[in-house]
Amino acid sequence: MRSYFILLMCLLFLIQYFVPSDWLLFLLAVFAAVAFFGSITLARTTPRIFSLIMFAAGIVLTWLKGEGLEAAAQGITSNLPLLTLIVLVPLLSIPFKMGGFFDSILVYLRRLHNSPIKLFTGITSVLFFLGPILNLGSIRVIHDLIKDLRLKATFLSKAYLVGFSTTILWSPYYAAVGITLLYLQVSVVDYMSYGIGLAVLFLLVGIVMFGIWSKKQQLEAEDYQVEEVTAVHRQKLKALPFIILTLMAVTITAEYITNWSMLVLVSLLSLLFPAVWMLYSRQWGPFKHHLVEYKDKAVPIMNNEIIMYISAGFFGQSLRGTTFGEGINVFMANVAQTSFLLFALFILVTMVCVTFVGIHQVVVVTVLATQMDPVMIGTSKEILAMVIMLAWSASSILSPVNPINLLVSTLLKKSSLEVGLRDNGLYVLVVCAIGIAILNFVH
Repeated sequence: MRSYFILLMCLLFLIQYFVPSDWLLFLLAVFAAVAFFGSITLARTTPRIFSLIMFAAGIVLTWLKGEGLEAAAQGITSNLPLLTLIVLVPLLSIPFKMGGFFDSILVYLRRLHNSPIKLFTGITSVLFFLGPILNLGSIRVIHDLIKDLRLKATFLSKAYLVGFSTTILWSPYYAAVGITLLYLQVSVVDYMSYGIGLAVLFLLVGIVMFGIWSKKQQLEAEDYQVEEVTAVHRQKLKALPFIILTLMAVTITAEYITNWSMLVLVSLLSLLFPAVWMLYSRQWGPFKHHLVEYKDKAVPIMNNEIIMYISAGFFGQSLRGTTFGEGINVFMANVAQTSFLLFALFILVTMVCVTFVGIHQVVVVTVLATQMDPVMIGTSKEILAMVIMLAWSASSILSPVNPINLLVSTLLKKSSLEVGLRDNGLYVLVVCAIGIAILNFVH
């Protein structure tokens, strides 16, 4: 029943986006508030505490500014575009499961098992393409596919985090990019030229660094009987990147033509693509099974995301026009005028430190992005978005309580500090240095 309520809230948001009205806004705010308090008791302790503090602060600040229920409703629903994206995007994985693409990926990766560097390149490349569609589920899918290969935990922690962290930098299907572009009002077309460029560069850096590390560790290939790659597998492996790139092209083109929010377009595509696939394949039985699995397993586990995004959005909106919010803008502008390099480092260090103690990146991004003015800082909106995304990607790897780090550490049965700092700390340091240097040069 709770899953149906959350899905109904997402559909109501999409309706309200195209048919805006005051009563729909208030109804949507009621849905969001009910979803928030209904998820509080089911969330982890740290997100629960910070979410309650931010939600309460949003109420107090809205009241102190003398704003009424309409302002509160707008604040509570401000991050619903992002929440809708997070809830609906997992539906995009259904056609790939029904089409047998994951089986073909398994055959491909097994053939690379005799070469550690090729296998590392294969895993990171698959995550690079699947990450935008499957989100964190891409790591779990790959791990389930290759768990019988008996690969070393350190090898996998490097492959998983290098591959997925690059997705964070560029994919408009990922929440990090979505919320940053939403608050900075940046077109995905303008952002992608920076995001995809740095993502590919960092992926190559990760592969080169792994090659150097593997030679020092003297990793040797193990003999492994591989399955022959059939014509069907080759066809699917060729079709997979084509389908993903086509989905990207459709959303980007639609944004350019309609000027609709990319978050809304991706959410609509998440509903339409599986429906079209089902009508084309006529596999109603498997489709129904995957829908039930999505409703019962994917939606109910989003408690942390629901409370963090709703409360952070409310808090961020309530800061607008306050002395504290204006102080953040002035402070960041002063830092940037002193040195853009110092400004970028400040964003990076702040994000890493805050997430290290358990605060989600969305809190930092919501507060900073809603208060900072790129003109005062002396840079473009695209560069500012790229600085934030670089910090988000780095903190996702290093933070021992970040969902990405926790997932990898759980799968590999290693501590989150080992997975983040020990296995990937040097990689993060290198790519951050390269990224900040490039952004400092082009800003």
